[in-house]
Amino acid sequence: MNQIKIYYAHPISMYGSLQEKRDIEQIKSIFPNSIIYNPGSDEESNIGYKKEGMEYFYNKIAFSDILIFRAFPDGKLGAGVVGEINKAKDSKKGILELPILTETRYLSINDTREYLKLCGKR
Repeated sequence: MNQIKIYYAHPISMYGSLQEKRDIEQIKSIFPNSIIYNPGSDEESNIGYKKEGMEYFYNKIAFSDILIFRAFPDGKLGAGVVGEINKAKDSKKGILELPILTETRYLSINDTREYLKLCGKR
């Protein structure tokens, strides 16, 4: 089985953090047979960025199968992560956002009906 190549985009402020470590663990649990490129994890990335700017990372995305990203804690996306997402879109890569919060967004039947009213659909 081929290994999935994943590009993990996240704010520089999270490089080396516990959140980064938890994200990597979550990605590995979802895609156990994967290679994860983490731009904040090695000196090579720092050198590449200083030499080529964001193009260094865009080239890494071009050779990835999927981009997984995390926003700032308030949900905003920094310019670097937005650029990486746009590169993945342009390259027709799969894109996933962390955290994956499907269960926390479930609506009951009554809540769904109320929500549809607010959206003008009922």
